[in-house]
Amino acid sequence: MIYEKGKGCAMKKWLVVILVILTVLICGILLFNTNVEVEYVPETEIAEVDMRKTMITLYFQNVENKELQKESRLIDSKDLLLDPYAELLNMLINGPESDFLQKTIPDGTKLLNVELVGDCLQVNLSKEFVENSSNDEVERRNYINSIVNTVTELNEVNAVKILIEGEEAEGFTENFQKEKENN
Repeated sequence: MIYEKGKGCAMKKWLVVILVILTVLICGILLFNTNVEVEYVPETEIAEVDMRKTMITLYFQNVENKELQKESRLIDSKDLLLDPYAELLNMLINGPESDFLQKTIPDGTKLLNVELVGDCLQVNLSKEFVENSSNDEVERRNYINSIVNTVTELNEVNAVKILIEGEEAEGFTENFQKEKENN
């Protein structure tokens, strides 16, 4: 094979130009193909009801040691719109969902009225709250503390006044307060 001067250089130049063009084309194709949008489709859609859920905290007595413990529940926030205080107190009256906790409100007790006056929540309960209450001092204290701790979880409530049939009853005449934790 005979090589002529200048012919080999021209061919090398064309080969380099072709390689550069191919490289640019391949890089361009790779860059543009990586920007393809992929739509994420969840396996299950989040229902509107699930988006309205909120966590609440109720306080009940531990079955074994009689100490108050928190029970958290995930509920529909629409349940709290009309009267959040009555809703929370009625949940407290109905008792815990956990088998390790027990009611702190005496059987037969009904919520007659609840009203926020300033930052003090006035809770008016039926006479069964007193009539059906235990003689155990720890349980009686837990009656009050479960109510106070539950409703003072709400920012606007700093104190609780308990009335029985609209009247102040012995042992319930003062305003009960729970010191709120600083966040």
